Amino acid sequence: MVLIGRGKEIDRTLASFDSVRSTGRSRTVLVEASAGCGKTELLGELVRHVESLGHTVLHTTATAEERGTSLSVIRSLVNGAPFPDDLVRRFHTMGDTVARRIAADGHDEARRDAAWYELMRTFCTQVRTLARREPVVVAVDDIHHGDADSLRQLLHLARHCSDLPVLLAFTRPLVGEPAGPGFGAELLRQPNLDRVPLSRFDVRGVTAFLAELGHPVADADTAERFTQLSGGNPLLLRALLEDARPEPWGSPGPSHDPSAAPRAGQAYGRAVAACLDRSGEKVREVAGGLAVLGAESTPALLSRLLDVSAAELTENLQALRGAGIVSAASFQHPAAERAVLDSLEPSRLLELHRRSAELLHAFGAPPALTAEHLHRAGRADGAWAVGVLRQAAEQALLEDGADRAVSYLELAHAAGEDPLVRAEIKIRLGSVARRISVADAERHVDDALRVVRTGRVDPSDAGGLGELLLAHGRLGQARTLMDQGRRPAVETGGGRPARTAPAAQRPPVDGPGVVVRFGGPAAGRQSRHITRAEGLLQITRLTDTTFDVVVDAVRTLLGLGAVARALHWCDTFLGEAAVREAPGWEAAFAAVRSEAALHAGDLAEAERDANRCLALLSQRRRSAFEAAAIARLVTVHVARGDRAKAARLLSRPVADSLPDTVHWLHYLRARGLYHLAARQYDSALRDFHEVGRVAVRWGTDRPALLPWRTDVAEVLLRLGERAHGHRLATEQLSLVQHGAPRARGVSLRLQGLAGKPGARLALLNRAAVELNRAGDPLELCRTLFDLADAYRQARQTRQAAGVLRRARLLAESCGLEPPRDRIGLHDTLDAPVEGASAEPPQQPGQPGPPEPPGGPPRPPGPHADWEHLSGSERRVASLAVGGHTNREISARLHITMSTVEQHLTRVYRKLGITGREDLISEFLTGVQI
Repeated sequence: MVLIGRGKEIDRTLASFDSVRSTGRSRTVLVEASAGCGKTELLGELVRHVESLGHTVLHTTATAEERGTSLSVIRSLVNGAPFPDDLVRRFHTMGDTVARRIAADGHDEARRDAAWYELMRTFCTQVRTLARREPVVVAVDDIHHGDADSLRQLLHLARHCSDLPVLLAFTRPLVGEPAGPGFGAELLRQPNLDRVPLSRFDVRGVTAFLAELGHPVADADTAERFTQLSGGNPLLLRALLEDARPEPWGSPGPSHDPSAAPRAGQAYGRAVAACLDRSGEKVREVAGGLAVLGAESTPALLSRLLDVSAAELTENLQALRGAGIVSAASFQHPAAERAVLDSLEPSRLLELHRRSAELLHAFGAPPALTAEHLHRAGRADGAWAVGVLRQAAEQALLEDGADRAVSYLELAHAAGEDPLVRAEIKIRLGSVARRISVADAERHVDDALRVVRTGRVDPSDAGGLGELLLAHGRLGQARTLMDQGRRPAVETGGGRPARTAPAAQRPPVDGPGVVVRFGGPAAGRQSRHITRAEGLLQITRLTDTTFDVVVDAVRTLLGLGAVARALHWCDTFLGEAAVREAPGWEAAFAAVRSEAALHAGDLAEAERDANRCLALLSQRRRSAFEAAAIARLVTVHVARGDRAKAARLLSRPVADSLPDTVHWLHYLRARGLYHLAARQYDSALRDFHEVGRVAVRWGTDRPALLPWRTDVAEVLLRLGERAHGHRLATEQLSLVQHGAPRARGVSLRLQGLAGKPGARLALLNRAAVELNRAGDPLELCRTLFDLADAYRQARQTRQAAGVLRRARLLAESCGLEPPRDRIGLHDTLDAPVEGASAEPPQQPGQPGPPEPPGGPPRPPGPHADWEHLSGSERRVASLAVGGHTNREISARLHITMSTVEQHLTRVYRKLGITGREDLISEFLTGVQI
């Protein structure tokens, strides 16, 4: 390092040598500075000056590694001295003998025999001999690292060379005592002592230092920042400049932007480590303890952590402050703290964290602080540590630190000795880990269940396990616990289990993307349940205990036909999960959104959301939940007619635990839909029947979400078994009398296709109304194609053409492949080809087609009398087409039932129709209300 800003100190040191040379009497120079402040460079400048004059210099550096080696400093000086070779060999021989005797005896008396004094006289005599010819400089850098025996020799030399031109030059830090007892005090009593302190730079000095190096500082703020980061330490200043170089090493041009703020990088960290190495072992230990304790560091904690006295601690902290590494009781920059931590031996670092955790707990620190040290130590011992980790995990969850919470709980589980405590921790992990990784959460559930099955923990004591099994869709295993009369418990925020009511007494709650609770059909009106579900979503914040309730509420909206609202809430909670860094929750809402997009008829969105769900799942371990996303994708590709992609997805390996979860039902149904599209009817029947069998056994037979009866019915119709198919469709319709317009619409469609042709039009029209209300374009599209076939069968070609046109437009907007093997096509041999969009043109002179009952068909398009409807009549007609009853229309428009009936009568008369079914037909063929 070029000595910049040290001109006065250099002059003082050289003046001491000039005095020795001119007076012929000895002097001692003691350069004192913190590590990195230039004391070594200053001593080197003196040595180079003396050597340039041709005088003798004995120069060495004491090192901490040789501090315990007797006479290591003196031997190094002798090796570089111009002594005769035989004297050097004799000195080493004598030195080895004395060192062996000292090592063998192990006490000070061994040093006071004749050999010892002879050795000191030999070294002193040789130096005096050299000094009689010319001035001699004996220079030792870092004298504080010198061994005790060498320091005695140097003191002996100082006392016996006062009448000769000998300059003794030493460097040491501002604080700290050399190894030899009393060396510092004895040195300070020498009559010809020059003390040369090197202080750190202030802002002005830093500015001048940087300018001297060719890096002028543009403004006072930048200079202040350089001063703060470096503490005025020249070594750290140079490191900051190195870190600020914008171009690669060795590139030409300026290497520093004067306006650029300093940046502490790798060079800065290396400089900090170098300062610690030069400061001594005790300083390094104190720096390490300070870095480990961090912001929680206090003198009392640090003293107990390192087992040092208060005075010793203060002295070493002063050394760190003097080097510009520490300010007050904290590091100047986080990079300095990182450098200190990196310099610690791994085993020492772990031990410091373990001890810090014990001390912080004893001092009453918050659990989060103690737990973090336990986590970094990778080890926890004792029940107190387990308790602290569990408390800290709950606190971390409140701060959305799910990763930390899982780490704390896993460490607590490893440290726990009580089987019941370990089982409770595993249960909590099965809930918490869902925020991050469904696969990891499923693994924790498996572990907890395994412990219960081994008998080491009674199921009645495993609070929350039943709820956890339900949350993960493991209905059979949850039902087993319930059938045994053991009520599951949910985990409260404080980590203590609280008993809950039996499942039959609780509202149904969904798991991660699929229904997992038992319960009958919803009661009451559809709008009331939609309002109730949205009210719950508006006031509920996502937590581990509310997550399933939120997902269930969103899927309730979906089941009730409020698809747009379900999509809105999916987007809301997807955003919240992303902001709170909970990819597991995000994956669950992406799966629900994919299902909602399917119901909304947006196949592209459904595919995107399902792929988003898969991307958020762990790639290290397969989860049963992954099958839910695969089921959505298979359904999308089947709807598009891309059976090859669906087959590839179904060929993917699945988790071994999948058949034990409710996700299996959705996977089976999607596979059945693929087999149905591929005309593999036997395979489709097996899958759909298995869905029904398992759903009934697990108590989750809810047609609103798993319409397996109509799936089976559709296969049976294709196999010609109409009676059986009709019974299944009728049975499903009876299960969804309230709410669930989508399930009602699907049931009515299959009931109409399986029933007698005379009732088909009415049933399919009702199905279309329900599916329109449910906001499900895909099922509505299929129904419209079937309705067009039914109109053709009934020879109502104008209605057939209008419905078919709308069905095709709807299929195109959804990206749905128009069904080409429709069931209704086989019910009439003279039905027009599917490509016809209207009646074939009539040839001149030929009779037209037979007229349907009620007169000739009306021309397509808006009715001629439609414009004559009043605004009130239009509003009533719109609600009637939407499937609302007269009572519901009355309540919504705030008019009497009699007024509703009067409005409808006038509508029927003006449009020339006979009733509500004709009004629906007008709507389906394109009339806009």
